[in-house]
Amino acid sequence: MSLKKLVENLIAEIKQDELEVDESTTTGNIAGYNIPGAFSDGGDKDKKRKKKIATQLGMQIVGKLDENRWNELKKSEGTPRQKIGLGIRGINSQLSEMEQFIKWYGKIKHESGMKTEDQWKRTQNHLFKIRERLNRISKSISEL
Repeated sequence: MSLKKLVENLIAEIKQDELEVDESTTTGNIAGYNIPGAFSDGGDKDKKRKKKIATQLGMQIVGKLDENRWNELKKSEGTPRQKIGLGIRGINSQLSEMEQFIKWYGKIKHESGMKTEDQWKRTQNHLFKIRERLNRISKSISEL
């Protein structure tokens, strides 16, 4: 599989994940709950909160993978060989960071004596999706 196809598949996955609904309501036009931020409008306050959480976890907020980033990659200077080499180096760095976070979360789980069944159901679903994605990525890498 070509790098182009790999990137297109990753973009499609991310767009699919963005379509998932995290919360919804069936109350119609009835007044909402009196809980600050229960249904955030995505304003500055919400962005600051997300940035604070990400920073505390050692992460950073990045833009969405979209056509603009793809176009920037295509138009960037360098040969295809250089683009692929730099891109793969960046991916390797990001994977190292992800691996470190997973080790830390495993350490937290182990030190607290937490069992897998004690995790939230949504956490289990996310772990399953991550495993599936990694399998697809592994397959794509072997075709590079």
